[in-house]
Amino acid sequence: MGMNVFFHRAAQAVVAGCLLFSGMPASGLDDPAATLRSVARAAREGKLDGIEPLKAVHDSKAGDAVVRMIEDKKVPDAAKQRIAGMVAQWPAKGGLDHFTFYLRSHDRLSDEMFRFYAELGRAEFKPLFLGMIASLKGKLAAEIKEPARVAVALRALGRFPDFTDDVVAQIASLLDEKLPHAVRASAADALGGIKSRRALPALVALVKDTTIGEAAQRSLFRLTGQDFGEDSSKWAAWLKGQGSQAELKMLGLADWETHLKAKPAAAPPPKKKEFSARFYGVEVKTRHCLFVLDCSGSMEGERITHLKEEMVNLLAAFEGKPKTLRFAIILFHTEVEGCFTARGLMPNDAESLKRASKYVDRIVAGGGTAMMSALQFVAAKLLPGGDVDTIYLLSDGAPTDAAPEDVLAAARKIHDDFQVKFHTIGIGESEGLVVTQDRPPTLLDQIAKATGGTYVAR
Repeated sequence: MGMNVFFHRAAQAVVAGCLLFSGMPASGLDDPAATLRSVARAAREGKLDGIEPLKAVHDSKAGDAVVRMIEDKKVPDAAKQRIAGMVAQWPAKGGLDHFTFYLRSHDRLSDEMFRFYAELGRAEFKPLFLGMIASLKGKLAAEIKEPARVAVALRALGRFPDFTDDVVAQIASLLDEKLPHAVRASAADALGGIKSRRALPALVALVKDTTIGEAAQRSLFRLTGQDFGEDSSKWAAWLKGQGSQAELKMLGLADWETHLKAKPAAAPPPKKKEFSARFYGVEVKTRHCLFVLDCSGSMEGERITHLKEEMVNLLAAFEGKPKTLRFAIILFHTEVEGCFTARGLMPNDAESLKRASKYVDRIVAGGGTAMMSALQFVAAKLLPGGDVDTIYLLSDGAPTDAAPEDVLAAARKIHDDFQVKFHTIGIGESEGLVVTQDRPPTLLDQIAKATGGTYVAR
């Protein structure tokens, strides 16, 4: 055997061994079609390592395969994000140009493909998202028909630091409190990634905002390195003194998380005379919210009695809440039902509170724990308007209609699509439970952490 043949076969053996270790068939090395089949199979199964070979296969057939995987509802979101990460590394010619052609040949992208282009984070596709934002100029809230799609476009633009003042002003205009929450929250986040002092006054004006104040504070920190919390007077003084000449730091979200961990605990705020309400100890600080409540058989007895007491007290507190509040109550057991499902969220008025009180009084425990069905119902029926900012999710057990990881993925998707925060209440779960490798966080704890909310155990 010649030395060249020997080395060629040795190299093939090494590569085949590596592919076998990664779970991809060795035949994929010389057979792009087999590689794509293997990647598609791994994507459906949620095996992220199995998607890695997509880096090296980027012809038109690979592009078509990517579209099929992105459109496939059985491929989990985490796998679609990894696919986008792989495709983003393709060369401009003979790779990404496939999606340039795809964009030109489709008047309207599906929601899945629209999110895919946003995840790519490539400058070639900025015009797609800029066009959507420009089309909103002068529109009223009722005229924004797809707030979740607008939110995706805003988050895509937030990946690029350089824009003209006109674009920054257009994004800042979407902070208007009359617009859907998903749009406002995504605009606040996007401004934190854009290198422009033009955004500072607009963000400072919102640091105390009920629903996007935290997002405004986060973006201000990313831009300036400063953190005055919701102290608008300190922000105003800083802006007046340095704002116009401030050096923009352009920090990342990881920097913000590190800062929060190192930040000393704030002193409890002074008592205010304004409206205040709590649900199982969690502050109800919201404009438009949902209470998604488990009333399965395991809630029977003291647990359901306590739940009804909490809701009665909350509804009584709502009588002092401004009329801008809107809310709905969703119950789940073996099935899902709601107090106002025919009309969506209801205004905080005497008629709604009376109806809600009667509904709460009739709550009884029984059946399974259809938590996934409840989230699917909420996503389909109550969230498309983009104006729910908070969900209070209460349960005393594991879902009976889906695996916990699938429920967590559904909650994450709701958060990603609509910028909704989940506060979760675990009934019967131990407070101060030490999380270890053998005792991971509970599902409700994971949902709260994944969506920026608070978890409490009762």
